[in-house]
Amino acid sequence: MMRGPEVKRAQELLQKNVFKQDYLQGEIDGQFGPETMRACKRAKYWLGYVRTDGDFGIFLENYLSGKSELTTPMMVRRKERLKKASQQPLRLKALKMAEKDLGIKEHPAGSNRCEISLYWNMIGPWCAMAVSRWYIFAGSKSFIKGRDWAYCPWLLQAAQQGNRGLALTRKPKPGDIVLFDWDNDGIADHTGIVTTEVNASGNFKTIEGNTAVGNDSNGGECMRRDRNTGDVAKAGGGQLAFIHVSK
Repeated sequence: MMRGPEVKRAQELLQKNVFKQDYLQGEIDGQFGPETMRACKRAKYWLGYVRTDGDFGIFLENYLSGKSELTTPMMVRRKERLKKASQQPLRLKALKMAEKDLGIKEHPAGSNRCEISLYWNMIGPWCAMAVSRWYIFAGSKSFIKGRDWAYCPWLLQAAQQGNRGLALTRKPKPGDIVLFDWDNDGIADHTGIVTTEVNASGNFKTIEGNTAVGNDSNGGECMRRDRNTGDVAKAGGGQLAFIHVSK
């Protein structure tokens, strides 16, 4: 990781710029780590870049500071992306899909056979299949039926790397994804969709597949749950594993 005043300057521009958008969710600490990388990707997406990698260079610096104007193609893409964002967010569409699946149960109990696993064409633990299906039905292009994602650690890995429109977020909103690590061993065990914002005590509500009171990760039902950030999995740098899906 890079450190120094130039990194601090980049972080300041990612937070306060001529577009009046805060792309940096972490702190200004002069260290170019995963959060700064994700901020660069966010900035490039909303500024209309075609390739939204995590690098910070002179072109991005000049756009953010106002020294250079966006190109015409960039302005067109930026306008389209802002217009799309002003419509109903993808996360809320996914949340509606999750609400429709409330009450789904395995038949027979304990078999992992249910509408969701059969849709995925894979008989096995289906919490990640449920979340992926809800986003697929919402119109997301990040998820692929039968492939991405049916395994919680891979879903978290994609978000950590900023792949396919997935990104970690420090400010989860209804419809965003959460992953849990019940035994705190560094491996994500379970996932669901957030239905409320996190309160001051770290409490929030979810909709999850393959859960039940007394059997969090393999309960066989789609239902609402009460959760706390103490059980949320940790991503790089200790950041909680809340995921936002942008496409």
